Amino acid sequence: MKLSFFALFMALCTCCFAQQSVLRVEPANVAKDVVVDDLDKDYQDITTITVTNTGSGTVQLTKKQVVIGKPRPWKYGTFSQGSPLVLSAANQESSRPVSLRPGASATFQVVLEPAGIAGDGRVEVQFFDLSNPGNMLGKATVTAEIIQRSGSSPSTSGQGGGNFSSRPVPTSVNLFPNPARERFFVEAPPGTKIGRVEVSNALGNRLRKYDRPDGKQGYDVEDLPDGLYLISIYDDKGKKLKTLRLLHRQFGA
Repeated sequence: MKLSFFALFMALCTCCFAQQSVLRVEPANVAKDVVVDDLDKDYQDITTITVTNTGSGTVQLTKKQVVIGKPRPWKYGTFSQGSPLVLSAANQESSRPVSLRPGASATFQVVLEPAGIAGDGRVEVQFFDLSNPGNMLGKATVTAEIIQRSGSSPSTSGQGGGNFSSRPVPTSVNLFPNPARERFFVEAPPGTKIGRVEVSNALGNRLRKYDRPDGKQGYDVEDLPDGLYLISIYDDKGKKLKTLRLLHRQFGA
């Protein structure tokens, strides 16, 4: 009798472990500080999460968003790839399960709209199988601090540029304006020479490379689709200085 009970217990433990290891979430924990020049009410911060089915069966993937803490006006939303990034109750409630075959991956965007208010917040995205909603397969936690750069004066000329003489002396490598409409600029502390600049999409695929760019003219992103991009910045000796997130959006489009 004891032996049978022990065998049943081990089988249940093995089953639970297999269920818990069905999904791989990358990155599972994100913590970032975002310095924004123009923190208007239309600004969005976007984090991309990739989930992969590591099990042997198809998963009907569903998600649940749990806000752990935030300033009251902040809004969060989690969207599957291809969904419009519009924060509304109807959009969130109408999301459909994502079918994942063994070995397949799906991409989700965690969108934060801070409503023009700086602060910090944390959200947790939990993933489940529709056939077993009581068993959480994995989760991702995104912690973000949105910082309004003091004394900044982004351009509103419609060219997406900035006025170097009216900006404070930078203390680190940064981008402006962010979000960018047509072009962005890289600013660096005195004595730092910018060399190569690379533009990649949110999945890390490089789209453009500027080997010896002229930073005074900025970097044109007007023809790129709206969305989040990764900007890798190197010095004149080839050393990577920073990788920063840039939101490109055609305001009013």
